[in-house]
Amino acid sequence: MKSFKILGYALAISTMLSCSDDENGITEKTILEEENTALLISDVNSTKLNLLKPFDKTVQSFEASYSGGSVYVTESGSYGVITHRDHNFTETFSLGGEIPHGDHSHNLGEVGMGAISFESEKPTHFKSEQGFVLVYNDGDATLNLFNENSIHNNASLVRSIGTGSVAHHGAMVVFNNGTIAVTALGNGVGLPEKVQIINQSGEVVYGGESSVVTSGIHGSAGNGTVAVFGSNTGVLVVKSTGEQSLIDYPNDFEENVWFGSLLSTNVANVFVGYTASKGVYFINIDSKKITPVFENTNLFKCMMSKEGDLVAGLSKEGNFSVTDVVSGVVQYQGKLNITMDTESTDHGSVISNMAITDSFLYISIPSNKKIVQIDLADLTIQNEFNLEITPYQFQVLKHDLDH
Repeated sequence: MKSFKILGYALAISTMLSCSDDENGITEKTILEEENTALLISDVNSTKLNLLKPFDKTVQSFEASYSGGSVYVTESGSYGVITHRDHNFTETFSLGGEIPHGDHSHNLGEVGMGAISFESEKPTHFKSEQGFVLVYNDGDATLNLFNENSIHNNASLVRSIGTGSVAHHGAMVVFNNGTIAVTALGNGVGLPEKVQIINQSGEVVYGGESSVVTSGIHGSAGNGTVAVFGSNTGVLVVKSTGEQSLIDYPNDFEENVWFGSLLSTNVANVFVGYTASKGVYFINIDSKKITPVFENTNLFKCMMSKEGDLVAGLSKEGNFSVTDVVSGVVQYQGKLNITMDTESTDHGSVISNMAITDSFLYISIPSNKKIVQIDLADLTIQNEFNLEITPYQFQVLKHDLDH
């Protein structure tokens, strides 16, 4: 992960504390989280949102429109997007503040709920890339699109874009030329069977006979010129020029075992795919090879660092690994000394979630109403943050002060 120049903020300073709480296994060390880092947390039971700042352990409360919101972080890290699928509503959150940018600065106003909110039919999927925020609506196969930098001031409209398909559980990627690769149901049942490219007016640019037909698609990621989609037939590769192809899964993948989730990295030709029964894998779209990163038959969570240089995997038993994308070298590895909430029956299940920063791993424990901060260097518990809410989902917000 790159180091940030913290301009206009106090540095995360070292302290001389060296005390421990043996009963809880918590050890205070000399490392602190950066001051401009915060965790945006939704509540299972109420409309409250908590903004936790690990640096000084403060918690601010805000009001969402509904309880149990799905929380996402935008490309810059300065904003949150909260979708309420069952209530057909999406709203936003701003970390606020004045952000230095070369010879000028950007004033994002006060911390709190953002200026953009809108209604749509079952908002389910989120992307933030190329300066845009996209929400895919499962209820009518439409997209909502707006500029990320409008969240604090509503400077641009939220656009509704038809995708030319009927309602389904969809996925999408926006290319750096502004076109969008988006799923089409075709003859699929529930899951879509192909991908087409549309412009921001909803017109099909590439599709029809040029689209590869699969046996079901779920999950997507992109690098600006190439999109990848998980499918039971193989990893579907879609170029912004319309060319499509499939990458076969490894021979030891059993029938109906496939990547339903994909992530982008900071290496243009490398993506990450994962599945609960096999673990985490690199997908090289140039060599068309899929290679293991964190093999595990009981994978619980997988995520990328904000910079896209590290991929983290976590099993239900607490086995944890962080791997460098470029070198393939494991940076951190071990077993967590915590009990997580891992039992899931559907997308709305209340389970533990995780996030990583430059120095820490954060794990939510909804059953105990807390978030645990773990030092990546040795996987020891640094802090336990007790909350008044029951954490449903959370994301790390952090201004990119090097931008």
